[in-house]
Amino acid sequence: MSHKISNVVIKNYKSSITTELKLSSFTPLVGYNNAGKSNCLSAIQWLLKKSSLAEKDFFDASQPIEVIATIEGITQTLLDVMPARQKSSIENYIQNETLKIRRVQETPSAKTAEIKISVWNDSDNDWAVNPTGLDAAISVLLPEPIRIGAMENAAEDASKAKTSTTIGKLLGEFLAPVKAAHETELNQHLDEVGRRISSDGDMRFSELSTIDQNVNSKVNDLFPGMSVKLHFDTPTIDELIKAGTLKVFEGVGSGRDFSSYGHGAQRSIQMALVQYLAEVKRSNNNSNSTTLLLIDEPELYLHPFAIEQIREALVDLSLIGYQVLITTHSAQMITPELAEKTLLIRKSDTSGTHSRLRLTDAIQSVVPNSTHQMEQIFNLAHSNQVLFAENVILTEGKTELRLLPFIFKSVSNLTMGQEKHALIAQSGVHDTKKSLEILAAMDLPSKAICDLDYCFVGAVRDNFLQATDQDLLDLKSLLPNLVQSHGVTLNGNGLPQKNSTINAAGAFEVLASQAAAIPLIESLHEKMKAQNIWIWKKGAIEAHIGITSKNEIAWAKFKNDVITDGLSQTCNDHQGLLDLVDWLRN
Repeated sequence: MSHKISNVVIKNYKSSITTELKLSSFTPLVGYNNAGKSNCLSAIQWLLKKSSLAEKDFFDASQPIEVIATIEGITQTLLDVMPARQKSSIENYIQNETLKIRRVQETPSAKTAEIKISVWNDSDNDWAVNPTGLDAAISVLLPEPIRIGAMENAAEDASKAKTSTTIGKLLGEFLAPVKAAHETELNQHLDEVGRRISSDGDMRFSELSTIDQNVNSKVNDLFPGMSVKLHFDTPTIDELIKAGTLKVFEGVGSGRDFSSYGHGAQRSIQMALVQYLAEVKRSNNNSNSTTLLLIDEPELYLHPFAIEQIREALVDLSLIGYQVLITTHSAQMITPELAEKTLLIRKSDTSGTHSRLRLTDAIQSVVPNSTHQMEQIFNLAHSNQVLFAENVILTEGKTELRLLPFIFKSVSNLTMGQEKHALIAQSGVHDTKKSLEILAAMDLPSKAICDLDYCFVGAVRDNFLQATDQDLLDLKSLLPNLVQSHGVTLNGNGLPQKNSTINAAGAFEVLASQAAAIPLIESLHEKMKAQNIWIWKKGAIEAHIGITSKNEIAWAKFKNDVITDGLSQTCNDHQGLLDLVDWLRN
């Protein structure tokens, strides 16, 4: 794509007080129902397709609605292929291949002539209001968007005049080459029709002339010297295309109207057109414009494989002349690569509809210009639950990932999803601090769960604990006692390391069982909990739930035992699990 809208600011439109959206070639908008996702798409559509907005469209009817967009990638090459008049309208306003435009409606139900479009004039440091030809120039760069809205409008959308509907616009894309190839031929046929049915046709049907004569015999009685002729306008090829519709066929027999089918079939047909559009554009992409494709929940009523096909078709379109914005509730619509640029849309009483910082921007702010960015992106983006949650819980252990959702429901009678918690795997405990910072930058509340050994190295490195922390020092002083009693081996830093008898995790579990260590670990636990990190006081989760292996057999047996005997009878530390769930929920 040569150019696109990179940034949009929406002011005073419906649920948006001031909403800023950073856009990419393909931008999913994720948020709960009524967060304002569709309002964002409608505001962008209004920017490029002027219409008069009613009072219901204003957040505050005493203030104007304003939508500002930054268009990037307007190269000299692109300008040179624009019509001369449109090129001259905008070229003086372009700075660093960037153009900023704004549309404003001052009052509800204003006349469309009063709804002005402006362009930012860098020389004057101000907006230039409605300069000659600006609307036409913008329409060359960004034609009228294609909007595929909510399913309740699908049947109506298929039955209106086709130039004003989404399906009609899609059909228009397909029929353009048909018109180019056959316009002359069709016009010849239409001329033949006109010669037979128009009032001045030289081959007019005799039946029409007979009707004219009989009517005129009556007209002359009332108005001598006056006559009439029946006249039928011959449609143009554009009007024929506009009048086109979709007929749906199943096997043999006559076709049925699109609107007679259920939502699933309607949505499938809509998305099939989008999919075919991607194929057509992929093979014949010579447009210098970028068309916005704005779709509400493309996954609705589609089975999982169809969702994946539609996602890939939309991604293809975003690379070949379309800028795609979708709203979605489906994690399947967002690949790890798309997760980086996905916008989390939220709404509050004070801020209205707003977008949280994108994952890619949050990572850049926390680990700028670092090769570690890619690992952070991979780990968080592959856990696309992040995009659909209100609270994120980070953990490094496989046992936590397998069993915490089960334990959570056993304690609370609710799933983690019901309370909008996302349980996310980290590549390692060394990512804890950066992951928490990235999620904080995205304004996503988050907590982490770590094994006891994190306190001794990672927590110190990440400044959650001081190296001189007395609890840490006192615990380290207990470790040499374990060398003789439990065969523990210590490394050069005085911390456990794996040997043929016991591994490091086992050594910390032994340490946690020592009477002298218990109050010290409890103290560390509270210090870390205050910083949103839960430390397993018995060393690791396995010691708390009473299993010794980390495999599917052990996890399945634990679940079965809990179902049979209850959590309190199965777990070594039932109260500790209750405390954990309570901490996660509050």
